[in-house]
Amino acid sequence: MLWVGLSVILSCLTILLPQTLAESATPPPQIIISQIKITSSNGQFITLYNNTNGTIDLATIQLQYFNSYDLLDATSGKLISLSGKVPAHGYIIVNDGPVQVCYQMVVDSVSLGLSTSKGMIQVGHLTSDKSPQFISVLDDYIAWAKPPSSTSPPLPSGVAPLPTSTGEFLQRQPLDGQNAPRVGAIGEGFWLSAQQPDGSSLCNSGPASVGNGNQLLAATPPPPNIISTSSGANLPAVDAGLAAPQLSEILPNPAPPLSDATDEFVELYNPNDARFDLSGFALQAGISTTHNYIFPSGQFILQPHEFRAFYASQTSLTLSNDTGQVKLLDPSGNVLSESDAYMTAKDGYARVYANGSWQWTTTPTPSAANIINAPPAAKKSATASKTTKTASKTAVKSAKTTAKPKVSNGTPPSAVTAVGNLHPLVLAGVGTLALLYALYEYRHDLANTFHRIRRNRAAG
Repeated sequence: MLWVGLSVILSCLTILLPQTLAESATPPPQIIISQIKITSSNGQFITLYNNTNGTIDLATIQLQYFNSYDLLDATSGKLISLSGKVPAHGYIIVNDGPVQVCYQMVVDSVSLGLSTSKGMIQVGHLTSDKSPQFISVLDDYIAWAKPPSSTSPPLPSGVAPLPTSTGEFLQRQPLDGQNAPRVGAIGEGFWLSAQQPDGSSLCNSGPASVGNGNQLLAATPPPPNIISTSSGANLPAVDAGLAAPQLSEILPNPAPPLSDATDEFVELYNPNDARFDLSGFALQAGISTTHNYIFPSGQFILQPHEFRAFYASQTSLTLSNDTGQVKLLDPSGNVLSESDAYMTAKDGYARVYANGSWQWTTTPTPSAANIINAPPAAKKSATASKTTKTASKTAVKSAKTTAKPKVSNGTPPSAVTAVGNLHPLVLAGVGTLALLYALYEYRHDLANTFHRIRRNRAAG
């Protein structure tokens, strides 16, 4: 009987154990926290990463903030609403200030107000797999606090110390080969301080922008910004999840015999392996006063890794020769790419993006890979030098002329100069001494005169 009982128990365990293990196996988190910046009240952000192979509807994501890492001590909390969809292995950044992104990233601007002393953020998703009603599943969290001082106790385990610099943010580690966070469980990994490379861009790294011989090759595009898909309803369907085209070259001042009205151009580069539909996108020219050209629906498709120049004869855009700028806008008006604000465009000089910055080249290359031929250094001309010397001489001569005293008619210049150079106090002193000397010389005559006046007054 004992063996029979044991056999029944073993049989039941054989049947139930695989099912129990399968139910207890925890799947990897769907969405995880990748970056977070809390070190200033303006410019805070939270970067979330889609850790799955499918698109996530952000309406199913719950992002919560608490003003303490110990929830029992938290006095306030906030549920941050999200919208849009984030593609597989894409990102969403929730920010309260201007920021440039360089991922497949959704941008959702909200007021954050994260505590700079201590706090916690939790992210999870809603699911109805096991119930008719939605339940919340925690995916990830981060807790933070100010770094401990030499006299304060160390931070609890799992609490990340905030960076001391306002330009730094916390970056999730470790990273995989695509610079994406490698996290397989809730709260896994660790946090390191990272510096924003240009103060606003959230790039882990970017592809090389210049190939051999200072030529910008089609295989190594400039780092693109990525389309904000929070307004995905306005985007062409084929563009979903693609990198935004990059402004790569502009020609504000064509050299003769070319003309401004027809030969000025703006060049775009498609960094994707897929075609990009420009329908509804816009080129914007100008700084204080701007003019837009909106690409008509279905007329302009950029091929993979294509450079395409759009001329003034097509767009009717006028590029200023002095202090101008060009931007690429998505259908909702978001800036996807922009040139720098250039100054004084010389005849035939093109403004190109290479080596991570905008610069002048003497070799325009419309609809082709950019070639960097730097303009020659300015030389000091002999005419300019001569003009400077002449001006200096004139200034010296003018100064000498101004220093001469004015001369009255009939008065010798030497006398006027001699008197004019004496200080009034000196003249007063000399006059006083002369008066005293005269009184001393004629003291006896003055005394006799005084006594005579007294006798005459007494006799009268």
